[in-house]
Amino acid sequence: MIGLSLPRGWSVPRLPLGAIGAFAAGVLMAAGAIHIGAILLVPVYAREDGWSRLVPHAGEDRFTEVPVSAEGGVAGLDPLFVNAACRLNLGEAPAGITVDARDRFWSVALYDPNGAILFSLNDRTAIEGRLDMIVVSPAQNAELKRSPTPEIELTIVIESPSDDLIALLRLFAPTKTAQQDARRIMARAECLPAPSVMPAQVSGG
Repeated sequence: MIGLSLPRGWSVPRLPLGAIGAFAAGVLMAAGAIHIGAILLVPVYAREDGWSRLVPHAGEDRFTEVPVSAEGGVAGLDPLFVNAACRLNLGEAPAGITVDARDRFWSVALYDPNGAILFSLNDRTAIEGRLDMIVVSPAQNAELKRSPTPEIELTIVIESPSDDLIALLRLFAPTKTAQQDARRIMARAECLPAPSVMPAQVSGG
């Protein structure tokens, strides 16, 4: 076995134990800071990515199905649900959303461009499983409170600080038959401008 030896006159430097400990502590602190920073950034990028992934599938004035397949699907959506998205623009008029799915679990959530959930509810909080909701800007809501219309009395009114929103509808459908039924419900669900709920003299927010 061949041994290795240092050239004559060379010696292995000896580091004090305190210096080694300080170096190790510095490495651990740096690694911890990077790890914590990555954790803090995950929600930011996840929200932005979620919004950007929903936008291409969100229908204008209607719900359109959002795919959950591995290729081209939106990450984070439960494959046991049929999911649909609709783009809302409150600049000209409030948006009306209606869903009638009394025989299954469903939920609706409103997302702003930052990916934050502005509002959400499900069939357990709706009246007999039916949703009748109006989404308004602050100016539209103030006008509604001054001059409420008959249509608004039994309607859920949601005020949004953003004019640009996405409504995500989720319908529980664990079987192929349930998926077919859920798609029929999705096709009947409404996501439309609702100028009729506003007093006649108001044009928008």
